[in-house]
Amino acid sequence: MWSRFGAQIGLTPKRAAMLVRFDHAARALTSGGSIGDVALACGYADQSHLHRDALALAGFTPSVLAAMDTSAG
Repeated sequence: MWSRFGAQIGLTPKRAAMLVRFDHAARALTSGGSIGDVALACGYADQSHLHRDALALAGFTPSVLAAMDTSAG
């Protein structure tokens, strides 16, 4: 099943889950959620884990993501 998932999606299930979790967190941050509350609601162990993923996946800290205006463009 793992190899079939990788062949179909192009990612491991763990990596895909990480990206989905971060997408939910990024959307919640840009919608005005507090960083701590978003981290908890999206399944991060704590705020520092969200911070690490935000830097690795988006290149921004959670506070920068929270300040971004996603309605433009």
